[in-house]
Amino acid sequence: MSKTTAITLDLSDETIEAAVKPAMHYTPAILSVSGSFGSVELMAEDDQLAAVADAISQHFKAKEQSA
Repeated sequence: MSKTTAITLDLSDETIEAAVKPAMHYTPAILSVSGSFGSVELMAEDDQLAAVADAISQHFKAKEQSA
């Protein structure tokens, strides 16, 4: 049985910093987004990070095309 969790964090009015911490021996890479709200960290394999990067890239391409 799989579990699903949805977490929503509105960053639209926040100044944020984003970084990817490299994988270590026992942990995958970590995508870290931080700001005055604290921080959110996603542990992910490289193919998962690539999927996130692709989704963001597609968002900006679609926005360019609609402008």
